[in-house]
Amino acid sequence: MASSIKFAVLLAGALLLSLADVAKAQDALFVVEGEVYCEVCRINFINKLSVPMAGATVRLECRGEEITNITYKLENTTDSGGHYQLNVVGDHGTEECGVTLVKSSQTDCDILPNEGWAIEPTSKITLTKNSGFHDKVRHANPLGFTKKERDAGCAALFKELEINPDEMSV
Repeated sequence: MASSIKFAVLLAGALLLSLADVAKAQDALFVVEGEVYCEVCRINFINKLSVPMAGATVRLECRGEEITNITYKLENTTDSGGHYQLNVVGDHGTEECGVTLVKSSQTDCDILPNEGWAIEPTSKITLTKNSGFHDKVRHANPLGFTKKERDAGCAALFKELEINPDEMSV
């Protein structure tokens, strides 16, 4: 009889531990980190003159198979250094997730890039434990708004990078 009770206690303990593992897997927590900047030279890539943007708003969206099927959405603003952090609940392995720019905090730097690789700038993020990544932190690519007019210091940057800004468009 005593061995039956011990067996029942062991079985109940094992069941509770396995249920805790299932609950933990369903409530997977990922931290998406990234930065937003103001691109002052209007060349649509981060460079040494790009300025971190405090107070900008970003949005993480996960979508199902159809583009209109938004399954998860989360917004946050950047800190004083232009960095943001999004705490994501759940495993989104069957969804396509990405971080996009929502709102600039600077009226002179609020243009969304819309040419070349920067069309609808989005940083794609993998939010599943079944990805080969062992850390819960996911790093998004930097995203940037563009200034309406180039800064005066950009000419020296163009010379240093050996690029012709007239051949590039925003």
